[in-house]
Parts: sequence; C-alpha cells; structure tokens
Amino acid sequence: MKKSSKILVLIFAVAFVAFCAVNMQNQKVVEAYNTEASYITIKNSTAFTLENVHVIYNGDKDLEVGDIRTSSSETAEILPDDRRITEVKVTGEIFNGRKFSGTFTGIVNNDTLLKVDMDEDFSLFVTSNIDDFDY
Repeated sequence: MKKSSKILVLIFAVAFVAFCAVNMQNQKVVEAYNTEASYITIKNSTAFTLENVHVIYNGDKDLEVGDIRTSSSETAEILPDDRRITEVKVTGEIFNGRKFSGTFTGIVNNDTLLKVDMDEDFSLFVTSNIDDFDY
C-alpha cells in the first residue's frame, strides 16, 4: 500500500510540474500581446560612430534613428498606433561601409535594449535583452 501511495504522489508531482511549465509559456505569450513599447533604445558599444541606423519593427514599420556616436545611446520613438511589437530589426553601418543588422522576436517593451558591439576582428554584431518565446 505504501509503495502505490508513493507512486501516486510522484505522478501528481510530475503532472503539477508539467502543468506549471505549460502555464508559464502561455503567460509569456499573453504578456507579449498585452505589452506596449513607446520607444526602443539602441546602444553603440563600438569604437566607431554608427551611421544610417534604422529600426524596423513588426516587419514593415521603419524608423530612422540616424547616427549614434561611440558609447552613446539613442531611442527610436514608436508611433502610438504601433506599440504592440513582437519583432525588431536594427540595421546600419560604420564609416568604411561595414554593415550590421540583428533581428529579434519576443516581448518588446520600454526596457528593450539593442546593443551594437564589435569583436576583436572588427566584425559587428547586435545583441538584445528581448525575452524570446515560441508562438
């Protein structure tokens, strides 16, 4: 009798953990659809000025940010009708024509930061703090 009780408790515990995991994933998707962003911040962590920086969101909305000096940040202001964002792409270049871009999907809000950085070999890359999720 004790052994079957232990197995039953173990089954309930596994079912509870599985239920919590599924519930947390659904919560992230709901949070993404209920989150609005009024701006997105782009930070330049390279040794060069970023030129012709653009933020494209939700596939077709393009915001020109312009140039961002070394160790500076700029914000891209989001139009009031477009504040539910689930995809962001940032593009631009540096003085010698080297281009950078990065695309991110997930929960976008006013805490979103897109950071442009450079490796030792001078290749540019973009990172983000966007919380990615699967639909």
